[in-house]
Amino acid sequence: MLPRTPRQAAIDCAAVLLVGLAATLSFGPVFGGVAYLIAGLGGTLLGIAIGVLTSLRPLRGWLMTAAGVVLALVLFGPALAVPRKTIGGVLPTLDAWQELLLGVVFSWKGLLTAEPPAEGFPSLLVVPFLTLLVTSTIATVLAMRLRRGAPFAMLPGIVALVVGITFGTKIAFLPAVLGIAVAGVVIAWWAWRRAQWRTGLNEEVEVTNDTRFRGRARRQRTRGAVAMIAGALVVAGLVSIPVQPAGRAVLRDTVEPPIELAEYPSPLAGFRDWHKNFEDATLMTVSGMPEGSRLRLATFDYYDGTVYAVAGAQQSGSGSFARIGDEVLVQQSGEPANVRVDVQDYAGIWVPEVGYIQSLDFGGEREDALQSSLHYNGQTGTAIALEGLGAGDSYEIEAIVPSQPEHEELEGATVTDVPVPDPAIVPDLLQAWVATWGNEGQNQLENIQNMQRLMQNGSFSHGLEDDTIPSLAGHGASRIQSMFERDVLVGDDEQYATAFALALNRINVPARVVMGLYPDDGFPGGDEPVELTGGEMHAWVEVPFEGHGWVRFDPTPPEDNDDIQPEPEPEPDPKPQVLQPPQPPEEPADMSPDTVADEGQEEDEEIEDRSWVIWLWIGGGSLLLILLLASPFIVVGAIKAARWRRRYRAQRESDRLSGGWHEVVDHAVDLGLAVPAGVTRREVASTVEDRYPRSRATEIGEFVDEGVFGPGEPAKEDVDAFWLNVEQSVKGMRTEARPMRRLLGVLSLRSFRRRRRERRRR
Repeated sequence: MLPRTPRQAAIDCAAVLLVGLAATLSFGPVFGGVAYLIAGLGGTLLGIAIGVLTSLRPLRGWLMTAAGVVLALVLFGPALAVPRKTIGGVLPTLDAWQELLLGVVFSWKGLLTAEPPAEGFPSLLVVPFLTLLVTSTIATVLAMRLRRGAPFAMLPGIVALVVGITFGTKIAFLPAVLGIAVAGVVIAWWAWRRAQWRTGLNEEVEVTNDTRFRGRARRQRTRGAVAMIAGALVVAGLVSIPVQPAGRAVLRDTVEPPIELAEYPSPLAGFRDWHKNFEDATLMTVSGMPEGSRLRLATFDYYDGTVYAVAGAQQSGSGSFARIGDEVLVQQSGEPANVRVDVQDYAGIWVPEVGYIQSLDFGGEREDALQSSLHYNGQTGTAIALEGLGAGDSYEIEAIVPSQPEHEELEGATVTDVPVPDPAIVPDLLQAWVATWGNEGQNQLENIQNMQRLMQNGSFSHGLEDDTIPSLAGHGASRIQSMFERDVLVGDDEQYATAFALALNRINVPARVVMGLYPDDGFPGGDEPVELTGGEMHAWVEVPFEGHGWVRFDPTPPEDNDDIQPEPEPEPDPKPQVLQPPQPPEEPADMSPDTVADEGQEEDEEIEDRSWVIWLWIGGGSLLLILLLASPFIVVGAIKAARWRRRYRAQRESDRLSGGWHEVVDHAVDLGLAVPAGVTRREVASTVEDRYPRSRATEIGEFVDEGVFGPGEPAKEDVDAFWLNVEQSVKGMRTEARPMRRLLGVLSLRSFRRRRRERRRR
């Protein structure tokens, strides 16, 4: 039997369902697709069902409610939250249960560090499912069981809405509509419950003319009105969050993806090795590459004086790698491409790809391991697989490849002001070279092209046995300095790309170095497989232009430029310098460029380790979930403890005696004993002692009768001793009760309902 009529219960459940639907929709921008709707609505419906069932008299109790949540999680969680691990999307497997239980703890952090849309991740759907399951259960139970505090029943649903917003993205799902809808449902439901409440109070007043009841009714109406107004203000404040997208603050803004690329050597530091040891070795076979495109391996934007590397996540967006699922949202425009890559002699964590990927699916025996370790940076179009690629691996890419304009098409275009970390050091001879030749043009484009042309007039050499010109490997500060000590620049892609990017930095042009592969004659287009060797590894520089995106520049001379005879350079125009070079920083200690890759990277300043923030969110989320499930135990226990103290500390000794008697009877009622109403204390004592002989209820009842109805007030010492007997009586009853009944008794509120009915009869 429900504590409310079927019609009232249906309206309560409908309100919980509507708020749950709104909370589910708030997860839309971060998940995409429809799987999150199934998980969220499934959790909502299960929560409503659990709340209704555990409000029935045979199942009533917070312990039964908590057990229902756990049972629903185990039985329905695999199909709703991790369907890919089930059989046919329905039947659970051991892998599904394992993924589900791990997701309960780790999916919260995973959702914050995943690249939207997150639908493709195995366990992240646990977040909307578990959030809606728990909050809908609590909301339904509160709506069914509470009368005075019923307005608080919608707060769990609003909490779910806030979780969806804070764990989402800055892009809201119909924020105005969602906010108004939630506020409308909550306020309308509160108004309806208040009307039901007032009807009950009026009926109570009509039964008696006692001014006590009329005064109580007035006070309760006033409190109800105040609660409704306060609740409306709270809802209005909460739902205003999704209505203000410009200032939205979400948790993923404060939690950086847990990848530290500084632990891995920069691929550019090993550039020479590809040409020395893999010149003719097939690294990979590629098909589907658009004509004229390039296979990007890595993008670097920070120079620390030793190597060009990916900046840390706190310095630049290039260091922010996030996990990706089945799809990636691409905002750039361009030509769609479907590319397949089969790996042969290539090995490393950097995943060669083209353009900006929409999806990347691995094949081969290590498919699952590679897919789960895949991370992507949408700003630079760079991917890494922490498992590392190796021979036998393959993958297919769907990508958008932006068109590359001819440099003549850039006339009139301005350089985009993109934040790029300043280099830690720029060799002084390079600064002097830029001061001489870097401001000869009429605009930035001409300055860029002038310096590119001068570098292309240099000599090309890998410094290998077959090369006629010696050339050291590496691109540290001392190696770049040595380039400008000679009349002719000498080097390969590694040195020229580094020097050109540093030179552009000196004229305030943002630039980044890219390392990748392409045939000497370029990709021809079409689906014909193209074998790429280590000798086709290259490096180039990209500069952002308004309306064109990142445009590539090749400062490296042709490979047949192996003559060290200097070509005449144009006389510099003696017009005033536009840019005054800054005081060159002190040159670091000399080092051997050949050992750069082995020495690793040294940061000039220690970047604050923020991993504790991630673990704080994990611990906080787990603790919050535990507290949410344990809250009924804590709240009910605190209420009963407060009742005990109030009775024990009553001002009159006779009231303390009555309170002790009530404590004995209430514990018996909470343990499941049906105590008759409207009978004498002696009869109640007999009923209690028949069921729980150790309660000594008859002896306690007789002592209370003597103290309450006898002449004068009982002595304080006698009452203190009486309360010791009360404690022993309660312990005796709990000892005689079955273990399950003892647990249910801790959470039972039957004694409170019985006392309320007794007060009404008076």
